[in-house]
Amino acid sequence: MLLARFRLYRRQRRELPRRAALDRTDAAALAAQAPPEAAQVLVLRTDSIGDYLLFRPWLRQLAAEVHSRGQRLTLLANALWAPLAQAWDADCIDELLAVNTSRFGRDLAYRAEVLSRVGALGIGQVINPLHVREPALENFIRFLRAPLRIASTDANLSGPWFETLNAGYSHLLPRAPETRFEYVRNGEFFAGWRQLLAGPASGGPGAPTWPALLPPQATDEHLAQAMRPYAPLGLPASAMAAGAAEAAAGPYLVLFAGASARQKQWPPTAFAQLARQLHQHYGAAYRLVLAGSPADEPLGRRIRQKAGPAVPLDDRCGRTDLPGLAALLAGASLVASNDTAAAHFAVQAGTPTLVLLMGENYGKFFPYPPALLRAPCSCLFPPSQEARFAQGDFRPPVRDPAIQTITVSRALAAAQALLPAARG
Repeated sequence: MLLARFRLYRRQRRELPRRAALDRTDAAALAAQAPPEAAQVLVLRTDSIGDYLLFRPWLRQLAAEVHSRGQRLTLLANALWAPLAQAWDADCIDELLAVNTSRFGRDLAYRAEVLSRVGALGIGQVINPLHVREPALENFIRFLRAPLRIASTDANLSGPWFETLNAGYSHLLPRAPETRFEYVRNGEFFAGWRQLLAGPASGGPGAPTWPALLPPQATDEHLAQAMRPYAPLGLPASAMAAGAAEAAAGPYLVLFAGASARQKQWPPTAFAQLARQLHQHYGAAYRLVLAGSPADEPLGRRIRQKAGPAVPLDDRCGRTDLPGLAALLAGASLVASNDTAAAHFAVQAGTPTLVLLMGENYGKFFPYPPALLRAPCSCLFPPSQEARFAQGDFRPPVRDPAIQTITVSRALAAAQALLPAARG
């Protein structure tokens, strides 16, 4: 306990110079900000692609509420997925500001440039719906003159910096302490935001009574089932049409071997063995496609080499943009993926999906509540995690589970079980 406190103290001391630099930059960049206008609403969403995909339904609901009040919505988005927002949600976003989140946290000149654009908007309401809040990314909010500055509470956040950040908000919305599936957590935030701004006379005949949809004792499955009619989860029609065009050339299976961290990657040798066994079992009935980002190109080459020349692999790593990747996954008969955005694309497209994952955040991103599935999704965890889950222990493990302990035979059996449910 004493050692942990000492480490926390040292970390907070190391943060002080960085905090001071960010404070100076944010204050200077926003010193001449335009007067706040009630009609200008800023939504901050700077986390990953998967987070955005599970937030999209609520972004659209939030935008509808904002526009019904005659307001404009500006989305401050992670540049990584901003092209998706532009392609899929331009109809509900009035202005899109793409930010390189890595540079925004460390490049003060770049940060000042972005914030000068934010300050020029005359923001009257700023909404930070992130559930895992990052102080360097949200520090500027307390320098905005917007009368409404809204975020969620987070019992896991502590220390002087977060106390300062929390004091900079006009409202902190409560959140259930238990783990929630991210789509449900976003719905919880939307309900709190809507209730905060609606007032006692809001709504009208037929308007959904959001607090009634969110009883604290309800499970994620019940909540997802209740929320789904108001905020449908799925890829847009344009992505599904592009997926159908991909599938027109014949059925195919997609292997996605990349992940955001090495410990989340099922080994490329295992993917190569899976590809070899799928080819042995199905032959020419399905084409085999490797998918990934430009950073995954070395993985693609290694999988091709390990699978051998007898296994025909169409390597698309680095050859698709995000909308193109979504289309490729939407048209597949099966997707086998690590715990990454590709799995969310596939599940939300209604593609049968096999997810190989550590399970360190069980229930937050996977498995999906059954009410949100449009096709079967099988999640495979390391045996050590499966044993804990069987005993009802879903707490985060002390150490990263070894994803390589998921055997190829288990993955093959799961893939074979999913394929009969695939679209023809």
